[in-house]
Amino acid sequence: MAEEAGKASGIEKFDGTDFAYWRMQIEDYLYGRKLHLPLLGTKPESMKAEEWALLDRQVLGVIRLTLSRSVAHNVVKEKTTADLMKALSGMYEKPSANNKVHLMKKLFNLKMAENASVAQHLNEFNTITNQLSSVEIDFDDEIRALIVLASLPNSWEAMRMAVSNSTGKEKLKYNDIRDLILAEEIRRRDAGETSGSGSALNLETRGRGNNRNSNQGRSNSRNSNRNRSKSRSGQQVQCWNCGKTGHFKRQCKSPKKKNEDNSANAVTKEVQDALLLAVDSPLDDWVLDSGASFHTTPHREIIQNYVAGDFGKVYLADGSALDVVGLGDVRISLPNGSVWLLEKVRHIPDLKRNLISVGQLDDEGHAILFVGGTWKVTKRARVLARGKKTDTLYMTSCPRDTIAVADASTDTSLWHRRLGHMSEKGMKMLLSKGKLPELKSIDFDMCESCILGKQKNVSFLKTGRTLKAEKLELVHTDLWGPSPVASLGGSRYYITFIDDSSRKV
Repeated sequence: MAEEAGKASGIEKFDGTDFAYWRMQIEDYLYGRKLHLPLLGTKPESMKAEEWALLDRQVLGVIRLTLSRSVAHNVVKEKTTADLMKALSGMYEKPSANNKVHLMKKLFNLKMAENASVAQHLNEFNTITNQLSSVEIDFDDEIRALIVLASLPNSWEAMRMAVSNSTGKEKLKYNDIRDLILAEEIRRRDAGETSGSGSALNLETRGRGNNRNSNQGRSNSRNSNRNRSKSRSGQQVQCWNCGKTGHFKRQCKSPKKKNEDNSANAVTKEVQDALLLAVDSPLDDWVLDSGASFHTTPHREIIQNYVAGDFGKVYLADGSALDVVGLGDVRISLPNGSVWLLEKVRHIPDLKRNLISVGQLDDEGHAILFVGGTWKVTKRARVLARGKKTDTLYMTSCPRDTIAVADASTDTSLWHRRLGHMSEKGMKMLLSKGKLPELKSIDFDMCESCILGKQKNVSFLKTGRTLKAEKLELVHTDLWGPSPVASLGGSRYYITFIDDSSRKV
């Protein structure tokens, strides 16, 4: 048994932070060596009392060796294995309100740091959920999956949005989310990306594109290209103009090729890539994209001056390609009633969002201002459009036509209410002018709302009566009471007499 105690000392000592994990270790150790009977607290009938007492004391010693000094001092008075485990469970596994609140706060404040290990983060998450389970708080599989997704850093927004929008009405499964997160970490590590790096959405045009647009979007992707080149240290970059390595196209001193295939890069953050792939956009909603090279839309019906043709492909971050099948202009109706004309809008049927390219607006001489969760597009001091930030996107929501359909009613009282409680005279005037074709006559009932809302106090009419000439010829009297409070003499009523001639009381 001394040898067993020495081996048990190799178990990670319990310091009060993770009781469930320590209990799992010690129970597995004792069951593996057939020393688990004292944990049950009941002596087998076939075992003598002396043998049971010795076994229980030996197992008690093994368990004590796995406790830290601060924990062991709390259970030094426990003399049996069962009492020791019961005391530890009461201190560190007690389902009290304070303990539950502490664990819940710990769970919901759990946030994975940038560039941290996903496996380590998941281990910490599972530790907390296991502790909650030990205090009788269990989460179903979907809730666990949602909490894990919410705990990811902002640089994982793309994957979070893609997963959230791709499931539809199906419930998320924790094991699936765990596997996706681990696979994404491996992909990022192999690609040499940091947690905050973005992924590229490449647009390559060919065929009937205009040469003057060949460099469009270059300035917008400049910073992103620089960041990608830094993150891929040791790799040789290749010039898209001359084909040589060691410099970018913007640094190339060779003459520009005029007949080459037109190309442009639209660099978007991962959250935008995910939205493009996974979210269907309403017809009238447009997203301002600082990385897209061109204005794009999946809706053919809103494009004017449409020119069909092969205008290239859009290569998404997952390697899939979308065809650009047309080009034209789009008029966007804004909430203030004005119309904003977007020119050279690419038609991409399989795209999920209407995109407004900030780079294309800049090339056309527009000024774009983003401040305080709002955006504004101006040109020569004229405000063309404005909008607000929705979640992480700068969007413009256009007014939608709404048609209210109702059966014609011949109820006079209903039309009276519809017309703002119009008077009977006013309704008869509208009827005579043919403005109420549904009504044949005005059969007006009493409207309680009109009576309560339009009535007013009317003073009593003056009679023009002259005062009596003789005193006491006419006396006015009035009896008042009962009073809620009695007078000093105990009276609750009083009576007045007023002479009509002298007006004396």
